[in-house]
Amino acid sequence: MKFVSLLTSAYVGGNLRHPHEGALHVEDAEAEKLVADGVATDVSDDFTAKQDKATPVETIAAPGGSEAPAAPENPHQVEVAPQVAEADAPEPKQSRRKAAADKE
Repeated sequence: MKFVSLLTSAYVGGNLRHPHEGALHVEDAEAEKLVADGVATDVSDDFTAKQDKATPVETIAAPGGSEAPAAPENPHQVEVAPQVAEADAPEPKQSRRKAAADKE
């Protein structure tokens, strides 16, 4: 297991992560991939072996072995379906047409 610090936003463990989140604890293969892609630096030397064992690892699988990510407690606005019911939806406006003029 290694600790990496992101230089730019990147997918880590199947989720988009950002540099402001600090050091991330990832598996060796994931760390090597991120460093090789140039999106992270290895900061494992800054942590002790005790911290390495105590920190959870970022993995692609969700807790409990399920591959599906858990629904967030507070989802982002784009992740929520519109709350407008069809009965409450505004009706489309009817356009007015000009009366045809007589051509005499």
